[in-house]
Parts: sequence; C-alpha cells; structure tokens
Amino acid sequence: MQDIKDFQIQHQNNYKNAIREILKNNSKILVEEDIMSLINKPPLDSMDIIKCKFLDLAKKQKVVLDTKKLDKLIDNYRKDIKKDILIIKDERIKLFDKIIESFNPVKDNDVIKFNKKDFNDFNKKVKKELKDKIILKINNNIVNNVNTVFTKDTDDKKQEKISSDIIKFLTKTYVKQLLESVDFKVLVKDTTLINGVKEQGERYIFTKMNSYLLNEDKMK
Repeated sequence: MQDIKDFQIQHQNNYKNAIREILKNNSKILVEEDIMSLINKPPLDSMDIIKCKFLDLAKKQKVVLDTKKLDKLIDNYRKDIKKDILIIKDERIKLFDKIIESFNPVKDNDVIKFNKKDFNDFNKKVKKELKDKIILKINNNIVNNVNTVFTKDTDDKKQEKISSDIIKFLTKTYVKQLLESVDFKVLVKDTTLINGVKEQGERYIFTKMNSYLLNEDKMK
C-alpha cells in the first residue's frame, strides 16, 4: 500500500514531467518550425530575399546571372546554418530542465517558475552566437563564392559593383532583419512557455490541496 508521502512524491514527479513536456514541445516548435521558417527556402522565388537582392542588383547593372549557381550558393548557406540553429533547441531544453530538476518545494504553494531573467540571459547569449555564425556561414558559402554566379562575359566593374553591394546587404541588412525576426519568434514562444508553466503550476497546487490521496487533512 502506498502512503500519502509516496503519492506526494509521485504527484511532484508527474508535475516535473509535465513541465518538461511543455518545455520540449515549446522549444521544438520554436526552433524547428518558427525560426527554421525564416531560413528554409520559401515556396516562391519572389519571397527569397537573398535571391531577389542578387537579381535586383544585376538588373540595375544590366547583367545576367547564372541562377543555377546562385541557387546552389544560397542552398549551401541554408543547409550550413540550419545545423547551428538546431543546437539552440537542445541548449534551451538543457538550461530550463536544470530548473525543473532542482525544484524542491518548501512551502505548500511552491511551484516551478521560469523567470524572465533566465530567458533574457539565454537569448542574449544565443543572439550573439547566432549572429557570428550567420555571418560566418554567409561568408563561407556566398561571399567567398560570389564571383561564380557571373557569366564569363560580365564586365569587371559591374561584377565588382554587384559583389560589393550584395556583400554589404548580406552582412548588414540581411543579418539585422533576420535577427529581428528571430527575436520576435523567441519572444512569442518565451511568453507561451511562461504561461504554460504557470498554468501547470496552478493545476499542481489545486490537485495537491484538494486530493484525498495527497492531503492528510482531507483524510480526517
């Protein structure tokens, strides 16, 4: 026969596991769907801001680009940066799982809390690392190979002008816009996670205070 203490421990473990599940699902959607949607090849070429910028600059200079090679450069960049983005999910889960695991209630109304400071510190670190990695992957996959998208008969000055402008766009405007979009996705999911954990805590306390199996006073 299980006594009240056993049921209380089981209830607490179930609570921790429920929070873990919320954390995992939230982090998975954030990284694999929300952030990755900003990197994945869009369904229409007109939605591909990198390719459109290349073509727009070439059009202004009346230059025809090798679109197959251009597509390859952009695809290589996407594949490369995706590996780094996926790591964010595991790091986020690992950080907040430590908070879950360390939960050891002293008062009856103690619950697991994810503080905004924890998110702010983590997000600041991730943003800095992500910015550096995006710039590195852009340089490795696109900037260093930008000359391959021009045909042999392209005027050197026009080629140099397009290359200079696209590099400036990618390393400044594109990175800034991408990180701003990531910030928004993160803010939404952080808020959702905080609220989900709060709701789970309310259920935990309600059951703890009202269940006959968990409360000695209810047994009397």
